[in-house]
Amino acid sequence: MSAVSSTLDLPGTLKRVLGWLWPALMLLILGAHFYRGSEYGIVLCVIGILVFANQNSAWKHYAVAFFLFWGMLEWGESAWQLARMRMLMELPWLRLAAILLSVAALTGLAGKQMLSRARRASAQNPQEYACFKGSVFMLTFLLLFYLRHAAKMDFLLLERYLPVLGSVQIFFAAWYAAFIGGKLVVPRQSRKTRRRIWLIFGGVFFAQFFFGLFGLERMLLSDALHVPVPALIILGPLFRNAFSMMLIIVPIATLLAGNIWCSSLCYFGALDALAAGKKGVRPYPEKLRFVLQYGQLIVLLIGVLLALGLRAAGTSGLLAASVAVVFAVLSLLFMVLVSRPYRGMAYCTMVCPMGLVTRLLGRLSPWRVRVDTQRCDDCGICEKICKYQAITPASRADGKTLSRCTLCRDCIGSCAEKAIFIHFPGLAPERAWLFLSGLTTVLHVLFLSVAMA
Repeated sequence: MSAVSSTLDLPGTLKRVLGWLWPALMLLILGAHFYRGSEYGIVLCVIGILVFANQNSAWKHYAVAFFLFWGMLEWGESAWQLARMRMLMELPWLRLAAILLSVAALTGLAGKQMLSRARRASAQNPQEYACFKGSVFMLTFLLLFYLRHAAKMDFLLLERYLPVLGSVQIFFAAWYAAFIGGKLVVPRQSRKTRRRIWLIFGGVFFAQFFFGLFGLERMLLSDALHVPVPALIILGPLFRNAFSMMLIIVPIATLLAGNIWCSSLCYFGALDALAAGKKGVRPYPEKLRFVLQYGQLIVLLIGVLLALGLRAAGTSGLLAASVAVVFAVLSLLFMVLVSRPYRGMAYCTMVCPMGLVTRLLGRLSPWRVRVDTQRCDDCGICEKICKYQAITPASRADGKTLSRCTLCRDCIGSCAEKAIFIHFPGLAPERAWLFLSGLTTVLHVLFLSVAMA
């Protein structure tokens, strides 16, 4: 009898059912709104969010809450646009605006309810980083959604084959961001996760390139092949005397999140990481110290002179591409001969001109890696872990890292004394770690989603 009465706990059961039905109803109405506007891909995303609402996962409840808040803003924008249009046509608009704003308010209240539900679930397992994952999910979704609508080309891979699949790709990209973000934010897991997703990033990028090379032009964002060498981000526009979006994207990413390009977002750098391997670095011999200090600058100057010279000579695109291929082959050879035996990112720190550019731009970013000299026990593990050799006994004693630090954060996860931390003015180290991990995750997925050759 007690079991039956427990099962028939109507107030509790009714509360739980109503707690799910209200957000579900608002999601269905939001889906109907997008369906009426022929946004069928977004309708599929709403269905995915509806599935999230029915799962016992704190971060997914946060995602549902944030999605409902976004839906509230969408209803508000629709109310404004329709009311403005009817006013211009001198038609009645007040009733319509009141109805839509009421729906917006109800959607916002449903989001607030889901937020409370997410907080209760998160309190039971604070190590899940539920709010962080939900935030990463929604931020990735919104950025890709609005970039898609602002772009003048089909920059999403699936969208090039079927328009409705673009929104589906956005949804799964956001889910992937939440998944990897939940691992990158854990210091002990960060190093292994960063390496794996970086290799995935490079693999996807070069797969697209090779598919395009063999005639599948739809795999290429610009419908044209470009030799995938980071130096050409600078040198290519100089040779063509034409603008490139990468000249804006890379600096913005660097200013936002510091010099993470070289440790998380560079497709060619993933090959250098593969060559360097997992073991601790070996010190470079004295004969390579000069190259480590001035190599990137020398390569950049030679590259600029060569690009301008080829343009002045009226060199064909095919011949210029051949020069780029030679540079790519020499770069790969450098990885094999230097990066592999010394287990460090030798190409990234000695050869790549983009490494120098992002390092200089990174000085304008407020993100830094710092060392608490009071906690540091001089074990030297951070020096062996750092593939960029950005930590030395002298820099560690000074509480800093060298300028070639790429904010990979491998050293932080490896420090048993927790003496190394992320510094951002006005933020506690723990909060700074969360924000930078989130930025890294979102930028990684954005670059991965629009990977081009």
